[in-house]
Amino acid sequence: MKKLFFFFSAFFLLISCSTLPQKTVDEKGSYAWKPEKFELNQQNAAFSAEGAVTMWIDVEQFKGKFEGDYQIFSSDPEKWRMIITGPFNISVATVIINGETANIFHEGIWDSGPWSEISKQLFNASVDGDLFSVMLGGRFRFEGECADTGTGDKLCRKNGIYYKIAKEKVVEIASGDLYIVSEKKTRIPTGKGRSKKNKTKNTVKKTKRWIGVSRGKPAFIFENKYLDASAELPESLFEMPRSDEPDIFDEL
Repeated sequence: MKKLFFFFSAFFLLISCSTLPQKTVDEKGSYAWKPEKFELNQQNAAFSAEGAVTMWIDVEQFKGKFEGDYQIFSSDPEKWRMIITGPFNISVATVIINGETANIFHEGIWDSGPWSEISKQLFNASVDGDLFSVMLGGRFRFEGECADTGTGDKLCRKNGIYYKIAKEKVVEIASGDLYIVSEKKTRIPTGKGRSKKNKTKNTVKKTKRWIGVSRGKPAFIFENKYLDASAELPESLFEMPRSDEPDIFDEL
């Protein structure tokens, strides 16, 4: 995995100081927990999403801030394909996530490893499929416990992850040392910046930024711009590649 960060080096900038969003989820509060099930964005079971991504890397080889774009495909909370590009649309990395295993394509070769390890190197935190689903607008199935916070919001927990819900939308997530806060939406003119060949893509009328903070430091920012839940995603998108297989989906 060390090679990945040498490939990133040309795109890193020094971390700039900025005000971090404050965590409001109190996991240790006294709540009347009750079993609950619900589903968000049921229509987006399989989807592709596009937007901007910022990552703060805090590893031995490099400590810095990367700003680029993402294109992400998902057919299931356990199956993901992520394409990250840098300035001038230069391909930085392609990641295939299948459950707990991930394969990453960089410098013309595929490497594999536990997704938890690769996630921490890319996003300075462990980000699972449920968190990606919530942040990107995919289908999120919840089966756990929820409680009223006394402030008009609801707090739900599942597998040690806490979700703060306001007006039937997740607005904050807390998972161990990581917390993620959604920013206020800003309107984007429909259709701006889209080429004719992508008319089937749905422009998100209001962009949404998710800011991740890990151990008190910035970890990542996802800014959602486009979502398409109508495309058919071939299973080959998420299959484990051969070690010598080129990334045939780079042009998607």
